Amino acid sequence: MPSYIVTGSSGQLGQCFQTVATEFSEINLFFASRNEVDITRSETIANFYSKFFFDGIINCAAYTNVDQAEKEEENAFKINAEGLQNLIDFAEYKNLSIIHLSTDYVFDGQSAIPYNEVSETSPLGVYGNSKMEGEKLLTASLCRKVIVRTSWLFSPFGKNFLKTIALLAQEKKELKIVDDQWGRPTFGMDLARVILKLLSQDTIYNFPILHFANQGVCSWKEFAMAILNEFEQSAIIKGIPSSSHPTLAKRPKCSILDTRRIEKEFQIEIPPWQESLKKCVQILKNDGSF
Repeated sequence: MPSYIVTGSSGQLGQCFQTVATEFSEINLFFASRNEVDITRSETIANFYSKFFFDGIINCAAYTNVDQAEKEEENAFKINAEGLQNLIDFAEYKNLSIIHLSTDYVFDGQSAIPYNEVSETSPLGVYGNSKMEGEKLLTASLCRKVIVRTSWLFSPFGKNFLKTIALLAQEKKELKIVDDQWGRPTFGMDLARVILKLLSQDTIYNFPILHFANQGVCSWKEFAMAILNEFEQSAIIKGIPSSSHPTLAKRPKCSILDTRRIEKEFQIEIPPWQESLKKCVQILKNDGSF
């Protein structure tokens, strides 16, 4: 039975892995929060390994605050690039595998067609650049590895667009949401399940890079409207251009991921984001969060 450590287990995606782990009894997962394994401190990785032997690493640890990264470039690169290099060094030393999560923000969003796994990367900001640098380091490594890029992540856990919109709608009658940025929302639990499914079949390393996002493209405004509809909230959504909502970091306008590789090569059926949104909202309603 393969054993994997999930780094960053207290983060949004890490909690998604914890939630679905029981569905995959053929994989032994160890969950390590930053307090247990800080990937910027290589000794914490070795210490954890000495207690819980594992065959590979699912790296969910990341610096993900897109705007704050513009102010904290050193910290973003320390986690997203140097921290990953620490995992790589240890993986090469112990002959371990790495599954690394990356992002649509490695692209500039100027393409007229969806980005596939071999599309040229060209990040717009510090966050995207730090993730791209991590990808380059892992690609150049000698360990068995795969990079899984995803986009517009939402789940019942942590801080994300879905929960932010639902909370704002409780406080305000009108919300102004950007309507000229397009992408594919991704339910974190769908992503975790697919990764664990491919891992259990030992096929996930067949390609160096995979893209996963739920089916369907929308704007942030459309995503927000669907969220309010599921929560039966009455706030009005007003679409605005990105130029009316300046942020520290520039966002890609159209960062749609092409997921045909993972669908066709692995026979993966990806549900529409609307369907997964319903499931996510139901979880939040059931646990009394909203």
